[in-house]
Amino acid sequence: MIGDIHRHLGGVFEGCPDPLLLVEGDVVVAQNEAARAELGEASSLLALFDAADRSVVSSACAAVAGGQSTKSTFSARSAAGTAKRWTAWSVGNGGVCVRMDGPAEPRTDIPAPLAPLLTKDEPVPLRSVLLGKIFDRFEGILWAIAKDGTILVSEGKGLAHFGIAPGALVGMNALQIYPPGSTAREETERALAGEELYSDSIEGMSYWIRRLTPVRDAAGDITSIVGFSLRANENTEETFQAKALIRALSELPLAIWAMDADGTCKMSLGNGLKDLGLKPGELVGKNLYELYSGREDFQADMKRAFSGEQFVSEISHVTSHWRNTIIPVRDTFGDRVVRIYSVAENVTDRVEYQRRLEEHLALIQSQKQAIVGLSSPIIEVWQGVLVVPLIGSIDQARASILLERLLTEVVSRQSSAVILDLTGVDTVDAEAAQHLSNVMRSVELVGATGLLSGIRPSVAKTMVDLGVDMQSRRTYPTLAEALRKLIGARKR
Repeated sequence: MIGDIHRHLGGVFEGCPDPLLLVEGDVVVAQNEAARAELGEASSLLALFDAADRSVVSSACAAVAGGQSTKSTFSARSAAGTAKRWTAWSVGNGGVCVRMDGPAEPRTDIPAPLAPLLTKDEPVPLRSVLLGKIFDRFEGILWAIAKDGTILVSEGKGLAHFGIAPGALVGMNALQIYPPGSTAREETERALAGEELYSDSIEGMSYWIRRLTPVRDAAGDITSIVGFSLRANENTEETFQAKALIRALSELPLAIWAMDADGTCKMSLGNGLKDLGLKPGELVGKNLYELYSGREDFQADMKRAFSGEQFVSEISHVTSHWRNTIIPVRDTFGDRVVRIYSVAENVTDRVEYQRRLEEHLALIQSQKQAIVGLSSPIIEVWQGVLVVPLIGSIDQARASILLERLLTEVVSRQSSAVILDLTGVDTVDAEAAQHLSNVMRSVELVGATGLLSGIRPSVAKTMVDLGVDMQSRRTYPTLAEALRKLIGARKR
């Protein structure tokens, strides 16, 4: 039946210059050439619209198809996201024509949830009502100044904080009543020169946020400026503390900076900037990606930061060394990182101190090894026989160095015997006795015979008391006796 209606409409349907669709329920029965060009070939009506607006479309079509209304005009976004104005009307037998009329107009009706804001039957468009009601409730100031300085508008509850009544300044010249050098005079002149300003200040115990916007005519010439200032006192104490903290940080040997996702520097302060040859604020507005395009370490750190990672890194810049604490900040919904903050500390002195300390420790270690070598010389008394006279105490470090040197000598000289002479050792503890046993066992594992000589009575008693087994070792009262034993063995 709907197809018959379409055939009956014939050229009128196809010739309509506006996009036109004939639908039954959600099914697109027919569409004219203008609809195909604007929306593409379609089989489902709702598929042509943004998911959030499909209920509006469905309700409008159902109302005319069911006879509740003869025509329904509504605004809805297409699937591409463009807001359009549409009209739907019944063609009988459950069929509906839907026409795209053009761009959607601003909404002027008042949604029910916003009704408490309004006076009954207030004949004002929604946008104007909301702006007015919000402006009445917040402590703000709205003003406009002509190119020659004449104040055109001066309104808002916030004027009371300065002892000024709404409208009292209208007709006066701002460039005359604002003192030279004042923030108000400076910002007015900058805005009249074409600069868009966003700033803040603390006036007494109040914190104010300001926005100044130049107004241009069709030729692009500035005719006036419009300003808006809002008192945001709920966070005054935090704001005072933040500003005091920033002032303190500016005096510390730090470089504090912030960068947006596109690379634009938004903050650059701190006394540490002078170590980089920079002045506070010098980098603000510049693109750091471009400025440091040759620094692979910077590019890599920024990639990590904008992926959401908070970390600390250390980099070198010319002759200085810096420690960066990098903190990513996400958008309101937490979907993406929109800015990163970094606190950079000059750690050149610390790095240099660490380097000197490591060099000093290395020197001490080499000296210690030299001392061990002097206190534990390895002497080849004749071919294949090494004697190691020990003097003083034996600890883990000394035993390790001695063992390494001794095994190297045994292998390189192809020694057949090693005599460890303890004549110069007065006392031993369990740990020292174990070290001596390990040295002798290691010597024997590389194929040499290990002998102990010169064990003093006090040392022998301690070894017995400690339960150190020396019975399996070849021990001799003196070095001479041990040497004679080896000589005798060789003669046989």
